Amino acid sequence: MTFLNTFCHAFPKKLASACGRLVYYFSLYAVPAGIVLFSIAALLMLNNRYPPTSGSPLQLQVFPDPGFAHSPGTALEALKRREHVTHAKVDGPTWFLVDVPAEPELGETAIDVPSRLTQRIACWNAATMRSLGAADQDLTTGSLRTSKQGYSVMLGRSPLPASILCFATFVDQTTLNVDLWSITDLRTSTSRFDRGVSLLEGGLLTIALFILVIAITNREWIYLLLAAWLVGNLRLGALAMGWDTQWLGRNIPLEWMPFIRQVTVAAYYLLTYTLFTQLFRSSRVASYPRLLRITQWAGLLQLAAAFLLPYEQFRPLMWAVCGFGILVMAFLLARTVYRTRSRVWMWHIVSLSMALCVMLSGILLVIFGRTPFVDIFNSVVALLLSNVMIALAVAERMREDRRERIRAQTELVSNYAVTPIGMFTLGFDNVFQRANPVLEQMLGVSLNNDNDTAIHWTDYFEEQDWHKLSEQTEAGQEVEIKRLDPSNDPGLPQHFVVRAAMADGRIEGSLQDITARTKTINQLRLLADNDPLTDVLNRRGIEKALDKSLGDLKEGQPCALAYLDLDHFKRINGLFGHTAGDEVLKQVCQRIKSALSDSQHIGRIGGDEFIVLFPNTPVSEAREAAKRIIEQLSTTAFHIGTRAFQIKSAIGVVEVNQSMSAKDAISAANHACREARKQHQSVVVYEQDSQELLDHTEELRLFDQLEGGDSPRGLYLELQPIMSLKDPLQSLNFEVLLRVRDSAGALIPSGKIVSSAEESGTITIIDKWVFSATLEWLAKHEKRLGKTQFISINLSGVSLNDDKFIDAFFANLAHHSHLTKRLCVEITEGVALQDLDRTRQFMKRLQRMGVRIALDDFGAGYTSFSYLKELRADAIKIDGALIKDMLANDTNIAIVRTIVELARNLGMKSIAEWVEDGATMQALQDMGVDYVQGYIVSKSRPPIDILNALTITDLVSSSETLAFIRKTAAQARLEP
Repeated sequence: MTFLNTFCHAFPKKLASACGRLVYYFSLYAVPAGIVLFSIAALLMLNNRYPPTSGSPLQLQVFPDPGFAHSPGTALEALKRREHVTHAKVDGPTWFLVDVPAEPELGETAIDVPSRLTQRIACWNAATMRSLGAADQDLTTGSLRTSKQGYSVMLGRSPLPASILCFATFVDQTTLNVDLWSITDLRTSTSRFDRGVSLLEGGLLTIALFILVIAITNREWIYLLLAAWLVGNLRLGALAMGWDTQWLGRNIPLEWMPFIRQVTVAAYYLLTYTLFTQLFRSSRVASYPRLLRITQWAGLLQLAAAFLLPYEQFRPLMWAVCGFGILVMAFLLARTVYRTRSRVWMWHIVSLSMALCVMLSGILLVIFGRTPFVDIFNSVVALLLSNVMIALAVAERMREDRRERIRAQTELVSNYAVTPIGMFTLGFDNVFQRANPVLEQMLGVSLNNDNDTAIHWTDYFEEQDWHKLSEQTEAGQEVEIKRLDPSNDPGLPQHFVVRAAMADGRIEGSLQDITARTKTINQLRLLADNDPLTDVLNRRGIEKALDKSLGDLKEGQPCALAYLDLDHFKRINGLFGHTAGDEVLKQVCQRIKSALSDSQHIGRIGGDEFIVLFPNTPVSEAREAAKRIIEQLSTTAFHIGTRAFQIKSAIGVVEVNQSMSAKDAISAANHACREARKQHQSVVVYEQDSQELLDHTEELRLFDQLEGGDSPRGLYLELQPIMSLKDPLQSLNFEVLLRVRDSAGALIPSGKIVSSAEESGTITIIDKWVFSATLEWLAKHEKRLGKTQFISINLSGVSLNDDKFIDAFFANLAHHSHLTKRLCVEITEGVALQDLDRTRQFMKRLQRMGVRIALDDFGAGYTSFSYLKELRADAIKIDGALIKDMLANDTNIAIVRTIVELARNLGMKSIAEWVEDGATMQALQDMGVDYVQGYIVSKSRPPIDILNALTITDLVSSSETLAFIRKTAAQARLEP
């Protein structure tokens, strides 16, 4: 070849070109044709290095020994009584006797036991009982050797005829036969078999690896499926041809084989289904979704059975599922080939041939038995079809890719000039190499003139990181850019969206004019962030500014936030109209602005509620600014027309820390503002380490957990006993009390949590949790609460007026309907009277379910008892403030006696709270009070203490109370 090239280069240019074409055609056609012709001639004319040979079948006598009960001697005697056969079905431990005739022409001889399911074999000379050796997968001794699919006994030049006694164990049912060979032919046949196995296994694995490399390199995962499918095809071919007990030159333990074969078949089925559907997903195959779905579920059923069923039970299922799958595939392929009639038919035919290859091998084995022809046919057909399939697969995919690339290039060229978006090509030196007319109009340049001056990207826009921009484009992100020095060309677009991709050392990109869109968005953003009435920030705008300040906290910049609302502003709207109110709001904002610096922001978040943000401002300066705001608002009246309005307000200031979110900071400032009103102060400040701020943060944590549906950490229930004054030992009643601990474990006053929850609207979630937890606990321990007549639970006024809570509450009661007769719902007297009709309907609905009603805090500030006839409660709980110092105040005694008498006359029970001494308890008993509750009886207890108590005495620690109980109980027993 070197000489030929040298010779050609010595001639003129035309002759050199002709020589180049000659070399090309020689390499393209002559060399491949020569390889094919030489291969055919070698197959037809040259001697085969591994000529086909076969052994002579021998007669044998078979004797099963499943219990290993016989020795070689006794087995030999039993075998002599057996008939001679050429083959026998065996399963488990078996003795067999082989009669080896004299065959002088064979020279050195050997007998071959070709069963692939032979687990272990040992042989003796039947005449002398001399051991000939033993063999299994790992070790051979004596004259025994491994041979192809089984074992052989090397007789060598031992005198013939002879009888060979053997004992073998098998892992499954198989056909036992024995062949007589010359040692030379047996070795040749074994080498031929091993070579064929190695060639087929190595060839297919190499092809699979090649396909795997293609899949990884091109990220075409269908090739990965194809590679895995080829390996599965190899294993099924090995199963059909009888050498699946080895893998990569290693022996697989025979006891593993049934399970491995089941999993192999099941996995191969699903691989074939997946490959089939992926290859033809765009053809008419996809028009039979129900048939494909049935085929898929059949494969999944087979895979589950492979792991769960023994081989005997799995086999019929395997034939049924695989037969069904092959019929479906053949039907769909035939129908698709008939309908489409395109070049893709080669894919279909080759795929079908490969899928049927293993089945064809099995059929040939059934018809002809294991013969050299079958072995050769299986190996050659499997290897040839595999190569053909890979060649066609790669060629077809490359052809499709090439056609798609040409189509895409054609579309690109045609669309490049007519697309309404500016298209360009840049070199990596940022020089424009090509642009469509739209881009030239956008930039006001022409790239097609004869001027040699290069036009750079940076002449019009800032430098770009094109690699990053390409990644953003691929991820679908928009990147907006602005033109440099837009004042030079005011009539041209100024704002663009740029997209780019890196290709062949160049940058392919586009520019989209978004100037009009940008202007519109900026106007909308201004409206979205500002209050149109007062021209200050709205909630969204102030929260954005607050978020930025929260980010600046990490850099050490302090921040404070103020919450301000106006007193009686709604009265101005109501009396003088919204026009007057709007003017007042405008003047309020102007006065607040005058008290702030340029870096400080004001936002209106409600009708008369404002937030003031103090970025990079210590809390001490924010306090002074808040005072100035109060002074600006309070000292001078607001004049609207001829009217003057005096406005009062309160401000809560909070020092913002890094652990806060914007929502938490606003909530804390709002809380500080409410505290300012309660304390009748103009300004209240929560510094970063103040206890008020820590308490509020703890409350927010608790409310967030409740709103998130979690079981709140730190929230738990305790039970306070309610003792009967009639017969204390016959009942064990109690009230459910809420307890809260903060994250440090310290107890938080429940009243404070309830008050904050009512203000924030979270109290309904707390009430729901308390009722649900109580009912679940009561249902779980109902049998241990035999003396419990009623359990009192408080219900807040906010929950009573929440329809959503009421629906959920009654649904919960209906779910625990067997417990309702033990419940007593306590409603505060003041809450009950706020909406008398609603409360009356609620009470009637509860009482129809068997729930008792108690009016809590009765007598606290209400002088008229006429409402009791409207609210038919079951009990009255006398306000503890009347009970605590009752004996020191004759008026309280009179009020309590009146309440008790009233309750008795109305058929209601009376319960006294806050009973803390024995004298008060005795006085209440004398008045006729039914129940008492307080420290003199017991403080609140954990639920486990109530469960462990047999009577009220187990919960009482006061000796005075214990004596009172014994006396009262004794009197109760004496009464008729």
